[in-house]
Amino acid sequence: MSMRAKARSEAKKQAILWLDMGWPRHRIDERLYEMWDATPAETTEILKEIRHEQKDSLSIERAEFLAQQMTRLEALASRAVDQDNLAVALGAFKELHALAGLYQK
Repeated sequence: MSMRAKARSEAKKQAILWLDMGWPRHRIDERLYEMWDATPAETTEILKEIRHEQKDSLSIERAEFLAQQMTRLEALASRAVDQDNLAVALGAFKELHALAGLYQK
């Protein structure tokens, strides 16, 4: 018998928490079976969905990532200069230049 959609959704939310806590697969299998009567095949499918969703949420274009990081570093450097924290500003500028390919460590 297949899990109902609501039970599957709840099981998936709980499985995400357990994965974040570092639980091993066999323990997740046992708990999903105890709580929602999930079969090993259903557990496998739930874990595949979670991995796929996490992978999709982490995929970002390199150019977009670079722009985000550069913007973040610029803001950090500006705040550091405003607060006379020149060591932090220098570090931020070095990282910014490294991202732009202007500075070699």
